Amino acid sequence: MPSRRVLLALALIAGTLVLGACGSRPATVAELPAVARIMVIPVAPIKKLHTENKGIPLGVLWQSIADRVKGSEFNERMEAVRNDMGPKMTAALVAQLNAQGYQAQALEGVSRPAASPDNIDYGMLPTSEPVLHVYFNEVGMYSARFSTDYVPRVNLSAYLMTAKDGDTVYSETIYYGADASGDSSGSVPANARDRWGSFGELVAQPQEVARSYDEAVTALANRIAKNIRANTAPPR
Repeated sequence: MPSRRVLLALALIAGTLVLGACGSRPATVAELPAVARIMVIPVAPIKKLHTENKGIPLGVLWQSIADRVKGSEFNERMEAVRNDMGPKMTAALVAQLNAQGYQAQALEGVSRPAASPDNIDYGMLPTSEPVLHVYFNEVGMYSARFSTDYVPRVNLSAYLMTAKDGDTVYSETIYYGADASGDSSGSVPANARDRWGSFGELVAQPQEVARSYDEAVTALANRIAKNIRANTAPPR
């Protein structure tokens, strides 16, 4: 008969093999939620554009004050652009989501408070389909410290949730342009040509500024649609 030492060694070897087999099993991957249709809550325009310069030296503070006045006037001239960004973002989201294979459309009949249009009671939405709520956090032109260039800044948040129980399927804050840090799910660099070397140059080219905002809207809608695709199961 085998000795006790041999039996113990065999038991240890068998135990090791069992543990190894258990450890080699593939980890269980959580299933992505299946989403086929998405209702897009119409995006509200931001209340105000901001033109900000962090690079003004203390010695020319008077210039900073003058630029603030001009910035306010410039933003007033861009009112039509500001108002159009909501509808343009809504249309871009629908188009990009459809391009990703979803059945997407704008949701009509959304009740929203006039004073706070993005304070929406999701339980009262007229749909049982998943809903996408996107809202702007900041929109404007920004000149960083130690830089004379003005670049677009468009930051927003996106939430995809089930209308039935309000569970969040996807949520993210995305930074475009000035606050972007590389190219990732939550960061989108601006077009390299969209920069103005001085405040005077910026003010003199309102059409180019408007175009840069249009590019931001398209790029952000594209990123949101791709992010949602990465976080949901493909339509069956």
